[in-house]
Amino acid sequence: MKILLFSDSHGYTLNMVKAAKKYDDIDMIIHLGDFLKDILKLGEEVKKPVYEFVAGNNDWAKDYPTEKLIVVEGKKIFITHGHLYNVKNDYKRIISKGISLKADAVFFGHTHKTEEFYYENMMVLNPGSISVPVESDRPTYCIIEIKEGRIVSKFASPVSY
Repeated sequence: MKILLFSDSHGYTLNMVKAAKKYDDIDMIIHLGDFLKDILKLGEEVKKPVYEFVAGNNDWAKDYPTEKLIVVEGKKIFITHGHLYNVKNDYKRIISKGISLKADAVFFGHTHKTEEFYYENMMVLNPGSISVPVESDRPTYCIIEIKEGRIVSKFASPVSY
């Protein structure tokens, strides 16, 4: 199972389209909020089997969830934008939520910074921003592979210099 993970597109879909068209073997695309309408637009341009998304602090649609627990290949993955968990200050609340859900992984956005670490055996990952990166001049996303019972990540950019 291969997942393309985006966050914080903020209305700029070109980089998402570039990334999605780069891979023929993507099984799922996840958008972690801040312009979830962008994932709906991407779905019109790039047909992939499964899309998952959550609303962020810049998504004013009340009909969409701000968090989800999804199960992929037997792995529990908690997805949220992160703003409701105060991730710009620390990760205590989001880690606590992941633990309470017995999640294998927590994916979040909001900070526009790439981040990956493990708390006990739980992966905690932020793909950065596909449109407005904070820590570099390159937008970022993440490829997640679930194989042989493991979750493996790789950060990438649709832009090469």
